[in-house]
Amino acid sequence: MIASLPVRTSQAPASAAEAESTRLRLTFLSLLVVSLFVLLFARLWFLQVMAGERYAEAAEGNAVRTISLEAARGRLFDRDGELLVRNRYAQVVSIQPSEMGDQTEAVLADLADLLGLSVDEIKRRAGNSRVSPFRPKPIDFDVPDDIVFYIHENASTRYPGVYAERLPLREYPHGDLAAHLVGYTGQVSAEELALPEFEDYDPGDPIGWAGVERTYESALRGVEGRRQVQVNARGDVLGDVQMVEPEPGSDLRLTIDLQAQELAEEALADGIGVARRQHDTDDGVGRGGTFAAPAGAVVVMDPRDGAIVAMASYPTYDPVRFVGGVGQDYWDYLGDPGNDFPLINRAVAASYPPGSVFKVVTAAAALEYGYMNSATQLPCPGTFEYNESVYANWTRRDSGPMDLATALEQSCDTVFYQLAQAMYEDETAVPEGEPFVERLSEEARGWGFGQRTEVDLPGERPGVVPGRVWRREFWQNARDQYCSQAQTYRSGTYERQLFDELCSPQGAAWRGGDAVNMSIGQGDVQTTPLQVANAFAAIANGGTLWSPHVGAEILHRDGTAEPVEPEPVGTLPITPENLAYIEAGLVRVTQPQGTAGSVFGDFPVQIAGKTGTAEIKPKQPFAWFVGYNTEPVEGQEYVIVAMVEEGGGGSQTAAPIVRRIFEGLFGLGGDAPITPGAVTD
Repeated sequence: MIASLPVRTSQAPASAAEAESTRLRLTFLSLLVVSLFVLLFARLWFLQVMAGERYAEAAEGNAVRTISLEAARGRLFDRDGELLVRNRYAQVVSIQPSEMGDQTEAVLADLADLLGLSVDEIKRRAGNSRVSPFRPKPIDFDVPDDIVFYIHENASTRYPGVYAERLPLREYPHGDLAAHLVGYTGQVSAEELALPEFEDYDPGDPIGWAGVERTYESALRGVEGRRQVQVNARGDVLGDVQMVEPEPGSDLRLTIDLQAQELAEEALADGIGVARRQHDTDDGVGRGGTFAAPAGAVVVMDPRDGAIVAMASYPTYDPVRFVGGVGQDYWDYLGDPGNDFPLINRAVAASYPPGSVFKVVTAAAALEYGYMNSATQLPCPGTFEYNESVYANWTRRDSGPMDLATALEQSCDTVFYQLAQAMYEDETAVPEGEPFVERLSEEARGWGFGQRTEVDLPGERPGVVPGRVWRREFWQNARDQYCSQAQTYRSGTYERQLFDELCSPQGAAWRGGDAVNMSIGQGDVQTTPLQVANAFAAIANGGTLWSPHVGAEILHRDGTAEPVEPEPVGTLPITPENLAYIEAGLVRVTQPQGTAGSVFGDFPVQIAGKTGTAEIKPKQPFAWFVGYNTEPVEGQEYVIVAMVEEGGGGSQTAAPIVRRIFEGLFGLGGDAPITPGAVTD
């Protein structure tokens, strides 16, 4: 018994230690459990109290989907209220293949059966659709309601990535008439979204891409609506929650007269067809055969306020092909150089040497700076020699001395050469460092050339009024090209000498020959048909330059009208007496003895005008004519310009086009085929 006591004594302390350890473990476990519950309750409190509103909104968002409803754009009317562009609503089926995942082929096959199309046709249409990557690609229009409902009912199960929508589409009751004026619509690009004027647009929103659709985008654009629908977890639509109807854009009334527009387009196309049947009698490089006449333009303007009555550009395009997204095939056709770029509005977005229609500027400079007056005369030989170069008149006969009005009537090049020489030599006689005026260039700018008219159409080109400063800047930009071109010709040839000289610092010099060429609208001077129309409109109205405009008034949805006010932008730098003298010469141009006499000699309305034939070697000549009625006819006044690329002489091709348009505007017939005029200038 005694021997066992130490054993019992030693076990008592061990039990106490174990009990203490157990208490510690229980305490730690209790604290851990309590801590976990505290954390759990804290998280629940945060989710329900602090973040409850946010998660409630997220939950609602999972159940409610917002769909944007595209607004109809404003309509376009001609000056008399005739519809040019309107809207219609159509059921459109579109696809977004990126949303189909690995079901793409099955979905397309199912959709093809539903729409009565082949899978290949659906893929072709989707591939041809030039719409924003943010928007589904339309593949079928005017889809029946039962198919639309079926797609909606089976959207999540059979047709993911397939959209059936009711969309407003542009409609053109007159087809491609006035296509370059009205323009077309597309979807806003990523580059445009970065611009301030498109800051409130979303990717894929429709915008005007050309014509007045572009210029008056802010007015024509409506306010999109919003449809909120309730969906289940699979994405099926259960019903509408809220609907905010879209607001259509404002309408726009144009200055265009629909009948005049149709007349201008028909006359231009017919005149080009006639030119293509005329023989080019020149045997130089690029000449001979018949005239190519690939393109042209017409402008009809009211000289009293700059309102554009008609504007035609040939070739044209079909804006209907842009509805719902232009197909790639048609887009490629429009961009093919072999089709002469139908999208270009050649009346405003292309510039050309104006030829002899520019002589009114040279005549004005000569009168204003004292180089001629109504009594002085200059000889009109068949050629003019200057600085070892020979410059030819359009006719090689010597026509004898003549005053400036007769020089306009006969379009005598050599008279204007002499005037340009005198102006140039007076300018170069000014001591270096002293101010001088480039008379011809300054006069041209005063007539609105070398700058945009600020017409309310996009893409306008400013043209070129050359001179000393322009020449140096142009040479600096083109010198490397000149030097490279020089190496492509054999040493000793004319071309090699020309480009070697242009490559050297001498190429930066403005020379007498440049001024001589400029005096007859050749060389480096470039104008648009609209600029020419605007300059002659100023002659017709007594000297006021207007900013041309095609918009007449914006018709707001609240019934108010906002007029597009005509804006005078300047006055011709010429006295009324000298302007009247120039007009007298222009009237003689259309008389039997004038260069347009074969076309207008028997016309019952007095027309003041000017022929022009511009050389752009090695191409065939570009034909110009501009004319206006000197007195109102039934209250109407018009200035009309016609230009035909590679169409031959101005009197031959362009003047008959202008006559046909005047005949139609004044009710003087015009049913007979267009007849070419005599070959003059």
